[in-house]
Amino acid sequence: MFKNRTLLEKLKNKHPYLLDELPATVRVDGIEMPLESATLDQIAFAVIALENEVRPISRRMNALRELYDLARKHGALGAHRIGHAFADKGGRS
Repeated sequence: MFKNRTLLEKLKNKHPYLLDELPATVRVDGIEMPLESATLDQIAFAVIALENEVRPISRRMNALRELYDLARKHGALGAHRIGHAFADKGGRS
């Protein structure tokens, strides 16, 4: 009748908004292992590996955001092409 919950399930239940996305496994040195078996160091290395994957995406996102903000500051509106947003009065970029 009663299901024995795993430590992971208990943690997610106790901290639903903070730990909802916890994976059941982590990849450390190319090896997939259960999260509950991982050491703190292994979790730290898994975090670093994920950060290395996310960093290039974050940089592109921030660069696009900066370009958008600069274009808006130059008076561009939503339908304007980016090349026109930065063109001088003579039509040159």
